[in-house]
Amino acid sequence: MRSVFLSIAVVLLFLAQRSDLRAQSIGIANTVVAAGFAGSAGSADQLSLSPAALGDARRRAAENIAELRRSAEAGDPLAENNLGAAFAFGRGVERNNEEAAKWLGLAAKAGFAPAESNLGYLYEKGVGVEQDYAAALRLYRAAADSGNTQAQARIGLFYENGWGLPMDQDEAVRWYRLAAERGDAEGQRKLGNCFYAGRGMPRDYAEAAKWFRKAAEQGDAASQNNLGALFHHGLGMKQDYSEALHWYKLAADQGLPGAANDLGVLYEDGAGVEKDYQQAARWYRVAAARRVARGELNLAKLYSAGKGVPLDYVTAYFWYSRAVVDGEPLGGLGLKELSSIMTPRQKQLAVDMVAGRQEPGVSGETVAMGVR
Repeated sequence: MRSVFLSIAVVLLFLAQRSDLRAQSIGIANTVVAAGFAGSAGSADQLSLSPAALGDARRRAAENIAELRRSAEAGDPLAENNLGAAFAFGRGVERNNEEAAKWLGLAAKAGFAPAESNLGYLYEKGVGVEQDYAAALRLYRAAADSGNTQAQARIGLFYENGWGLPMDQDEAVRWYRLAAERGDAEGQRKLGNCFYAGRGMPRDYAEAAKWFRKAAEQGDAASQNNLGALFHHGLGMKQDYSEALHWYKLAADQGLPGAANDLGVLYEDGAGVEKDYQQAARWYRVAAARRVARGELNLAKLYSAGKGVPLDYVTAYFWYSRAVVDGEPLGGLGLKELSSIMTPRQKQLAVDMVAGRQEPGVSGETVAMGVR
C-alpha cells in the first residue's frame, strides 16, 4: 500500500473573542489570533504584498498587544489567556513559551476554563514548563468540569495512552464521545479512530467515517485525510476516488504531508483524476520533504522509472536511502535493484548525495530520454 492511512494531528486551543480557535501541529503556520489582534488570523499575511499595508498592520498589532497587556495586567482572565496565546505563537510579540505559561497560569488561577486547558497542554508537552502529566491532567479535569471540550478530548488521550493514570480504552472512548458530541473536532477525530481500529468498541468503518466527516467539515486536516482514505479504499462506504481526491486535496493544502503522498498515489494511478506522473511527483516530493517514508519511496520509484521526472538512478538511490532511514523496509529492495544496474560513477555520486556532499535533486546522471 502506497498511501499513508489515518494520520493523527494534535490540536491546541486558544480562546479569542470568547470563541475557540485551533492551531494544528501538522507543520503549517499556526492560524491563531488572540483577542484584540487586528482583522482575522490571516490578515497580516493577506497584506504581505503591500509593504505600506504590512507596516500599518504591524503597527496596529503592536498597539493591540499593548492594549491586551494592559487588560491582562489589570487581571482580566480573557486578556491573560489571549496574551499567553500571543506569546505561545509569536503573534504580535516574540515567541516566548515561559511568558505564555506565566499568563496562562494567571488566567487558570482565576478558574478560566480555556486557560486551564491551554496550560494543561503546555504541561503535557513540557513547553515553557517542566513536563508534568499529573499537573496537565489536573488542569484538564478542572476545565472539563466547566464543559471545555478540548480538555475532555485530551483526558481521553491520557486514558488511551496511560499517561499519569492506568490505561483504559473504555474511559478514553467515554471522554472522546463527550467532546465529540459537543462538536469538538479533535474528539470527533479520536472517536473516529477508535471506531476504525476497534479500540474500546467493535470496529465499525461506517461510524468511523461519520465522525471523521464531522471533524473534516470543521477543517480538521487529519480527519480530511482519514475520510479520503476511507473513500479511497472503500471502507464503510462505496469506493469513490473522486471523493478521496477531494478530501486528500483539502488536507494536503493545509500542509498535512501524509495527505500529499496519498494525493500523489491517486495522480499516479489515474484514480478519480487523469493520470499525471508529474503531479504525482510533485505531491510525493512535498511528502518526502517532510520525511514521510512512503512518499520518499514513491518518489524514488518515479526517478528509477523516469515517470514524471528524469530517469535518474542517483536521485532514486537517495530517496530509497531516505525511505529506509525513515522506516520504510521496501526502500531496501529498491536500493538492491538499483545497485545491480548503476555504474561505479553513479554509485559514488549516490554515496555523496546520501552523505550530504551533493544536494538532492537531479544528479546530472540522467538517461537521455523524455519525461513521461
